[in-house]
Amino acid sequence: MVSVAQLVERRTVAPEVAGSSPVTHPTHCRPKSLRRGLRAAARVLLVAVSLIACGTGANAERERPASTAQPATGTGGINQPAVESRPHVVLVSFDGFHPGYLDRFDTPHFDRLASRGMHANGLVSVFPSLTFPAHYSIATGLHPEAHGIVGNRFFDPERGAEFSYRRSDDAQDGTWWGGEPIWVTAEKQGMVSAAFFFPGTEADIDGIRPSHWRPYDGRVPNRARIEQVLAWLALPPAERPHLVTLYFSLVDSAGHRLGPGHPDMRRSVESADGLLGALMEGLDALPHAERVALVVVSDHGMAAPDPAETTVLSEVVDLRGVRLVGAGPSVGLHLDDPEGASALRDRLNARLVHARAYLREELPEHLHARDNPRLGDLLVVPTGLGLVQLGPDGSPPAGMHGWDPTLPEMHGIFLAAGPDIAAGVRLAAVEAVDVYPLVTHLLGLAPPPDLAGDLAAFAPALESETPP
Repeated sequence: MVSVAQLVERRTVAPEVAGSSPVTHPTHCRPKSLRRGLRAAARVLLVAVSLIACGTGANAERERPASTAQPATGTGGINQPAVESRPHVVLVSFDGFHPGYLDRFDTPHFDRLASRGMHANGLVSVFPSLTFPAHYSIATGLHPEAHGIVGNRFFDPERGAEFSYRRSDDAQDGTWWGGEPIWVTAEKQGMVSAAFFFPGTEADIDGIRPSHWRPYDGRVPNRARIEQVLAWLALPPAERPHLVTLYFSLVDSAGHRLGPGHPDMRRSVESADGLLGALMEGLDALPHAERVALVVVSDHGMAAPDPAETTVLSEVVDLRGVRLVGAGPSVGLHLDDPEGASALRDRLNARLVHARAYLREELPEHLHARDNPRLGDLLVVPTGLGLVQLGPDGSPPAGMHGWDPTLPEMHGIFLAAGPDIAAGVRLAAVEAVDVYPLVTHLLGLAPPPDLAGDLAAFAPALESETPP
């Protein structure tokens, strides 16, 4: 066991290598800021740790100096005095966590959080219901057609370039990312933010990143992520972030590998519950615990694809002169000659059995996907829980997502407790885009205009119409 006083801020620069074991990095310490935060930090007792304090040790992280440098429009890591007394919000995502898991498995800490605050029947994702589009809609209050992150991978015909979530250059290039994410809103309004992973937090958006951020590295132990969040929240008021994001992928990974109905999903779900419990225990031990709100979401749910409804596009029509970009179970088609889109749509629909081709402007209105050319000139969308594939790529995964977000299988979770949130309130399903206006409300921030989300979804659980 170590105390927060023994923890220091560490940033990894290693790329993600799925399935690999943690690597050893030299540790860089910041004794000056550590001394300033010692009095508050000493009050916080953390869960068992895998990190080793200043010096050397396995699983330590190397400082990334560029991540704290901010232009004049950011905070530079120092809160404006007027915001120091405002609440703090910890926004946590458990990727791929379907609300049905809460009923199937033993989740006492999720249950405790629900009893302390509000719990929605589900969180309706966006189209496509994939990790990057959905998280960034949570962060901006906008649908993907508006903020531009329309897939984990997509092609931009105006740039003549393809975005891939696996390339750090793309993840950190703010010119791909539209809208104003909540951490940029906070920094612009004088409020320090911090991110231990969340899609978009690596990008330089409007010249701003969170005051503290890290390039994604799936090898960082989940408990270490919690420890760093608690250490940030134990900093002196002038430096303490008011917005902190935190991300876990364990439930999504298990869902893809096993399928959401598999009994062994219990292991990852109950592990996630343990992580939430450790975080709640640490937050409760903070001397300012009564001013910390905890908002827990997932970006989407998970479903088992139907192998009998697989469509292989290369076997349906001649696709010469067409760029194909997968978007989960759907495929976007960018034509060298867009004038031929209607004819290609008709040829496809004459032969498709388990899918339908749409001109982008014909997509169902509730998908909010008509207005961005990054989605393609045409989209081929499964009619059920089948997959549309570029080619014969073998067996489908046991679990998948990306379908119509209104399908119950694609719903995520939403729970929140803290200042200004009434206890024990059950809500109808809320939209992913509603989370941004809620967080701005809790932090007392002024949101930008023209949001798709609406604070009214949470009105039954909010104790005041004005920020706390």
